[in-house]
Amino acid sequence: MTKRKVFTTKKGVAFYPHLRKPEVFEGTDVGYTCKLMLTPSETEELKALLESELEVAKKLPEFSGKKWTKPTMGMGEDKDGNVIFKFKKTSQFKTKTGEVIHTTVPIFDASGKAVPETVDPSNGSIVRVGFSIYPFYKSSAVHGLSLRLEAVQVLELKEYGVQTADSYGFGAEEGYTAKDDDEIPFDVDEKEDANESADF
Repeated sequence: MTKRKVFTTKKGVAFYPHLRKPEVFEGTDVGYTCKLMLTPSETEELKALLESELEVAKKLPEFSGKKWTKPTMGMGEDKDGNVIFKFKKTSQFKTKTGEVIHTTVPIFDASGKAVPETVDPSNGSIVRVGFSIYPFYKSSAVHGLSLRLEAVQVLELKEYGVQTADSYGFGAEEGYTAKDDDEIPFDVDEKEDANESADF
């Protein structure tokens, strides 16, 4: 297979990316995914690139005679009408010998350094996406461009499972400020604690 050109988006907001573990929909592994929202001008810039690549694809020998009536372009709209691009990558593939190869998504920080595997970017992270474009034609109703997820650069990180005061509605106030070495300011009676845990 000919290696395709890798494009890079401008920085945008990631929506519920699945970069460490594949996304699962109704019990089916749909691969690694990353949805991205750009500014209006950058959205139009990327749309223009995709439309240009679609015109190139239409002229390829394998698509000769095909009618491209309503091609999908790797994007959709959210409830507010914002254009959201979706990049995908299969989490595994099978070789001709039957061996199953598991894949990963390379993730880099703002300086270009590889991010540790323990870091899992989540919803709201500011990222750039490296992607390639694959045209496909399954039928007159199913055809278009697939945006293949190649790599991600994280410029501003938000992680899954990490909660902040803002996420609970707490703003900055005057008063007590925690120190790094602060301990829990009360003792827990072991017997009482054991009785409480028995209720669950």
